[in-house]
Amino acid sequence: MQRLLLTPIRTYIESRSDIVIERNDTEHMEPPYIILANHVNNWDPLFLNCYVNEPICYIAGEPLFRNPFLKQILEYTGAIRKTKFTNDTSTIRSVIKAKKHNRVIGIFPEGNRNWDGYNEPLIYSTAKLVKLLNIPVVIAKIKGGHISHPRWGDGHRKGKIAISFEKRWDFNAFEQDSINMIHEKLTEALHHDEMAWQKEEKNEYQAKNPAHYLERLLFTCPHCQTPGRMHSNGDRFYCLTCDYRVRYTPYGTFESINQPVYYSTPYDWKNWQIQFLNEYFGQSEWEETWKNCLQDPVMLYVSYDKKPFQLLGKGRLTWEDEQFIFQGKQERKVFPIKETDGMNIQFHHKLDFLYQDAFYRIVFYEPRSSAYKWLQISKLIDQKHRAETRGMHNG
Repeated sequence: MQRLLLTPIRTYIESRSDIVIERNDTEHMEPPYIILANHVNNWDPLFLNCYVNEPICYIAGEPLFRNPFLKQILEYTGAIRKTKFTNDTSTIRSVIKAKKHNRVIGIFPEGNRNWDGYNEPLIYSTAKLVKLLNIPVVIAKIKGGHISHPRWGDGHRKGKIAISFEKRWDFNAFEQDSINMIHEKLTEALHHDEMAWQKEEKNEYQAKNPAHYLERLLFTCPHCQTPGRMHSNGDRFYCLTCDYRVRYTPYGTFESINQPVYYSTPYDWKNWQIQFLNEYFGQSEWEETWKNCLQDPVMLYVSYDKKPFQLLGKGRLTWEDEQFIFQGKQERKVFPIKETDGMNIQFHHKLDFLYQDAFYRIVFYEPRSSAYKWLQISKLIDQKHRAETRGMHNG
């Protein structure tokens, strides 16, 4: 049945991209074992499953199960429900059960697709799970998957995707290791810098509008330093305030148009943007600038007790006094950042978080809106409060 389902999918994938399997140690392995993979593309689970003989039992984000249609598919494939960035004992029990049934267990330890081709920090509990299961561990690396469809982007770009499956550890490999040491080993094994790889490869990834929608990730101009004024069109990316312009090339890099290139890749631009946020967000002279930037039309949903989402209303999301404020026609909701938990993004436009025993989803339905911008602001506030708490304890 697995082959019947995956054969047409594999044919479709290979028609869209130049798939190269660099190594596949799973060909001679018997389950149970774990596959840990970097997460760069919506197609990642299928990229892996198409080249592994056994069906992979993935640990999937809990919000996916709140969609009735997706829930049926996930349950049919034996996927294990996991609430992102929170402890979940039911997930552990389900994974142990999968091991007993000799399944291949698939995990994306970053917990989310990365935005720039560089690994997000691994979820620490992955190391605990690997030690607990005590079965072989395969490291799967997907290279080129990010540039072929960046998380911020619109549509597929045809080019090379290289996939490898390397058996790194056998039974009892972590018996004497601390959780910290295992975490470090997994981080090292999964490390992938897409743009460093691409610098050597120099592969082309062709698309009609390759720069669409870079402003979901890069919302601050490096020339005039105005946030919320970047705009993409075709292969051009420019600032509506100062007219700073660059071209996004088929190699995933920026070329100069009317000014020197400040940052040659989205990854480098993003890193500067984070530094800029840390330095200037919250300063009184920038208050109006940030208020203008932090206004977006959204739809607000809520879910209770793991049930499907219910629409609360359509309105506007704004920012004030370290709070996200939703104002609809009939509904007003205020979310103090320090009282929210597990904030993360589904796909590129759905901001999910827990607040007062309910699960909320803010959907940024306009294609140029940046959910990523709001997530970075919430992270900044969270870091600030953590630092204040540490200071109080140290004092």
